[in-house]
Amino acid sequence: MPRLRLLALPAVASAIGRELGREIEYHERVPSTQSRARTLATEGAIRGIVVADVQDVGAGTHGRAWIAPAGSSLLASWIVRPAPAAPALFAALAGVAVARALDALGCEGARLKWPNDVRFDQGKVAGALAHATSDNSGGVLVLGIGVNVHQRASDFSGELREGATSLALARRDVDRLELLAAITGELDRLERPGERAAALAEWRDRSIVLGRAVEVRLDGRAFAGTATAIDDEGALLVRTADGVERVIAGEVRLA
Repeated sequence: MPRLRLLALPAVASAIGRELGREIEYHERVPSTQSRARTLATEGAIRGIVVADVQDVGAGTHGRAWIAPAGSSLLASWIVRPAPAAPALFAALAGVAVARALDALGCEGARLKWPNDVRFDQGKVAGALAHATSDNSGGVLVLGIGVNVHQRASDFSGELREGATSLALARRDVDRLELLAAITGELDRLERPGERAAALAEWRDRSIVLGRAVEVRLDGRAFAGTATAIDDEGALLVRTADGVERVIAGEVRLA
């Protein structure tokens, strides 16, 4: 049995949850860890992780589906309460958390693409999706992360065949339970006072877009320019012929 599926045993989930400082809810199959975690947050969950072996309607950025065969990916959503002051920045820095976790597990050299893609061995290996809401107790952020771990080339179809990869395709053997623990530790690290600035500097160092010509699709329009910086709220600054555009959402591609 893959070790991640041991979380189906209440005693194991409870023990690992205590070690990580969070309650863990494991599903063999779930429509979406993100939607389930948002439901738990609405019901008052403080800090938790929803983990699944497979999702039926998992979502990525720009409304794309996140499709992964059972047992092939780490699929999890973290409840962060209170919500970070700059949720978009925290979502971008989640890429740093994933990259650091991969480093710790022997997969050094991950790079980052704005806003929240993690790239490894020339392909996208992970992505994050954040949803923040406000309430009377500081708000809550639900952060979903998917990491391609065991996929074979035949598991990717359509446009994914060109742009996606997995740790297995990069000849890295990673245990999903160890990866879950490593990412959780790095996300916790991001919440510590003073850590955000260091993570932002690391994001810039790992970025594949800064200093590069890019094409941006945003709100029904498109423009081109040079990505020059990510600001303290997570927005991408793009210098165009008409000035500097501050991109807080949209699709960015290398030109």
